[in-house]
Amino acid sequence: MQAFIVTHGGVGAKEEARDGPEKAAEAGLAALSEGRDAMEAAVRASVVLEDDPRFNAGTGSRLCIDGKTLEMDASVMDEAGRMGAVAAIQRVKNPILVARAVMDTPHAILAGAGAEAFARWAGFAPYDPTTPKAKAFLSRGRDKLEEGTVSPYNEPWLAFMKRYPVLEAMEGTDTIGAVASDGKGGFAAANSTGGSSLMLLGRVGDSAHFGAGLWAGPAGAVATTGVGEVIIRTLAAKQVYDRMEGGAGAQEAAAWGLTLVEDPVPLGIIVAGREGHGIAANRSMPSATRTL
Repeated sequence: MQAFIVTHGGVGAKEEARDGPEKAAEAGLAALSEGRDAMEAAVRASVVLEDDPRFNAGTGSRLCIDGKTLEMDASVMDEAGRMGAVAAIQRVKNPILVARAVMDTPHAILAGAGAEAFARWAGFAPYDPTTPKAKAFLSRGRDKLEEGTVSPYNEPWLAFMKRYPVLEAMEGTDTIGAVASDGKGGFAAANSTGGSSLMLLGRVGDSAHFGAGLWAGPAGAVATTGVGEVIIRTLAAKQVYDRMEGGAGAQEAAAWGLTLVEDPVPLGIIVAGREGHGIAANRSMPSATRTL
């Protein structure tokens, strides 16, 4: 069994940003080279992507519809079923590190103010991830909503707007993620996001939902990216994992996972398995793989 790591920068992200997942994969590979486990590799890789403002996670996250609040989700899980997640957390630089810390508590998920309080207790300093890019993105999204030119999978928001006059919005969805194998039977998945399109305060996406945004077990690890609400309803990560557990190869399982949604819903999937890795997406999705 090989040790390797697979990273992605979000379905729908531009291919010219591929150097981001490549740098993240190198960081994960360095962890594996040091003899670290799959979890350490996946988390290190995710931190690199969270720190890159081009990607929708950490310092690159999106503003909620109030135009001033930034809430993030992140989660981790390994082959032994250990898991940790944060949902709608504010004012931290690396949500993935807080999610990893949650994994060592008696809980699986911490949310909102409680998650932020835990982050302070655990030694994570206050940090404002808001960037000029996030503000510009919000402004463009507002224009699209007012013009009625949102993406097809966001059309329900137009009916919502008729009942509730929400004027601030965002367009597009993506997440960063990593899956890893340590070559000794250990697997891990990590997900982090700064939110989705047209996001109300308190919205929690698939990145904090085990079975939807990620899943890991003895057969491997899966991480997804796309429209969170659809991924949650289909439990995409768990379905792909079950497919692999039933005997499908990693690439076969990843490709099959795309059939869980219909166009125009974007979906990307990365998989680590006993015999190798898989990558599938129905939109551009910059990704990278490194093998020890």
